[in-house]
Amino acid sequence: MAKITSLKYSIFLICSIIINLFFGSLYHQGGWDQQSWTKSAAEEVEAVASVSCSGHGRVSLERSILDGKPVCECNACYGGPDCSEFLPQCVADADSGDPMFLEPFWVKHAASSTIVVPGWHRMSYEYNDGSLILKELDTQIRKLHSVIGNAVTEGRFIIFGVGSTQLLHAAVHALSTATTSDSDSSSPSKVVASAPYYPVYREQTEFFNSEDFKFNGDTSLYKINNNGDSQENVIEIVTSPNNPDGQLKKALLQGPSVKTIHDYAYYWPHYTPIPAPADEDLMLFTLSKLTGHGGSRFG
Repeated sequence: MAKITSLKYSIFLICSIIINLFFGSLYHQGGWDQQSWTKSAAEEVEAVASVSCSGHGRVSLERSILDGKPVCECNACYGGPDCSEFLPQCVADADSGDPMFLEPFWVKHAASSTIVVPGWHRMSYEYNDGSLILKELDTQIRKLHSVIGNAVTEGRFIIFGVGSTQLLHAAVHALSTATTSDSDSSSPSKVVASAPYYPVYREQTEFFNSEDFKFNGDTSLYKINNNGDSQENVIEIVTSPNNPDGQLKKALLQGPSVKTIHDYAYYWPHYTPIPAPADEDLMLFTLSKLTGHGGSRFG
C-alpha cells in the first residue's frame, strides 16, 4: 500500500514538473510575449517615479527619455540635481494658481489611478458611430455632476475644448455675434466681469481685438436702468466661486440684450460648499480644478 501511495505522489510530481516546463517554455518562446509590453511599460514608469527629488520636485518620463537619465523638475524656489537646494532670492508668483497641491493625492492612489494606454489607442478622427465625442465620456461627466450635485446636466449639450479658456473665448465670440444680430446693431458687445476678476477675461478679449466684442471692465460700472436691465449688448462673465476672492457670485445684469457666461471652474466641494446644483444656460468647468491635471488642457 505504501508503495502505491509513493508511486501516486511520484506521478503527480512528474506531471507538475512537465506542466510547469511546458508553460515556461511557451512563455519564453513568445507565446505570451504579446502581453509583456504592459509589464515593461509599468516597470519603466515606476522606475522613474521612484527617483527622489527631495520632496521639492518630480521626475517625468519624457525628460528621462530626452536626457537619457532621470532628471528632476524642481518646484519654484528649489534647484540642484535633486531639488534639495533652496533658492532664497526667488520670487513667488501669485499671478496664477498651479493645481500641484492635488499631486500628493494621486501619488497616494497610484495603483488605482494609473492608466496604461497602448500607442494605437483611438487613432481615428471618428468613433464607429460617426461621432467625434466619446459617448462614454459624455455619460461619465453627467454622472459625475449628478453625484457631486454641483450642476444640472439634463437637457444640456456637453462641449469639450482645450481648457475652459478656449471655451470662454468661443462663448464670447458666439454670444457677441448672436447679440449683435438679434438687436440689429453694429456696435460691439461689451464684455464685463465683477472685480476682482480673473485677468484672462480682459487679456484674452483684448488679444483677439474683435469688432464683435470689447472688454468694458467692472460690471458695477456698467449703466443699468431702474429695473436692472441693460440698455446695450452685454456679455457678463460670472465666476462662482470667484477668482481670486472665493465668493459665490450671481449675475448682476438682466434684459434681452444681456448674455451670461457662468465660469464654475472652482464649483467643486474641495473648494467651496455646494448649496445647490448650478442650473444656467452656459456653464464652464475644467479638469484642472477638478483633479489638478492642468496639463491635460481639458475643459
